[in-house]
Amino acid sequence: MKAAQMIGPRQIKLIETPTTSSIEGEVLVKVNKVSICGSDIRAFRTVFPEEQYPLSPGRPIHEVVGEIVNISSGKFDIGDQVIAFPYGQGGLKEYISVPPSALVVLPEQGSLDAWLMCQPLGTVLYSISRMGDLIDKNVVILGQGAIGLGFTKLMSGMNLRQLIAVDLEDYRLDVARDMGASCTINSNCYDVLEKVKELTNGHGADVVVEAAGENLAVQQSVLLARKFGTVIWFGITTDPNFRFDFRYIRDNDLTIISTSSTRSGNMHRYVKHAVDMVHQDRIDPNFLITHKMPVEDIQKAFEMYESRSDGIIKVILDL
Repeated sequence: MKAAQMIGPRQIKLIETPTTSSIEGEVLVKVNKVSICGSDIRAFRTVFPEEQYPLSPGRPIHEVVGEIVNISSGKFDIGDQVIAFPYGQGGLKEYISVPPSALVVLPEQGSLDAWLMCQPLGTVLYSISRMGDLIDKNVVILGQGAIGLGFTKLMSGMNLRQLIAVDLEDYRLDVARDMGASCTINSNCYDVLEKVKELTNGHGADVVVEAAGENLAVQQSVLLARKFGTVIWFGITTDPNFRFDFRYIRDNDLTIISTSSTRSGNMHRYVKHAVDMVHQDRIDPNFLITHKMPVEDIQKAFEMYESRSDGIIKVILDL
């Protein structure tokens, strides 16, 4: 079967590997489409020790839709379309075997491309569920890639005082305004800290969401929050070790909440909720999709995503 494999830093290609077999107690899924996540780019550009290459087939892709082709559980039917969570094994393989808890069954009608976007939107919903009361709050979202735009879209109807979107790219900020941001800041052009203070009468944000996955953005998220504010850490940084001003955090009585739906055990619940929202026409996730490519273009897709070229937000690879 076909699978993706990282053979070196910034090098990923298709290979042939033995076909995945059914595993007792699990469900065999034929993968139809995958999408690239910002966290996949972290793995793509990280230089691992030479002896770790090539990485195991399928990694680092984890956003997957496919069709059930073999089952050992009565909860599903062969032919069901599903979102699959390929925990730990990587998802860009023609077949993956996953436990029943790692599947969300999709409605019979609808676009697989749109359903695939429910996976990242579900992770955003989980993070929003950790924020508490948001009515009349000033909220800043750092990063307007697919995840940041998901926050902007889902939070725009939550009776906030202001929804301030921050990014380096004007084309992403244009989308953020279309999705409901009340103000946008290009951090290449403005001092974000000063601009946020100006917009909040010198107080700072009630809630700051770090959705960029960059060390500087994580550090900045703390400085943007007002006294007694809340900071939500969503993004995954390349280097997990960097300094914080602990006294500043303590003296301002900040609440720091790090969120990871995958590790929370609640992934299924929130992705299923995203599917329900799309099925009920309460949200159209197609705004995230800018590029569709055959899986043979995987190297090009990763390079485009990393360089943010051609107005890219989300790319779908078709198997």
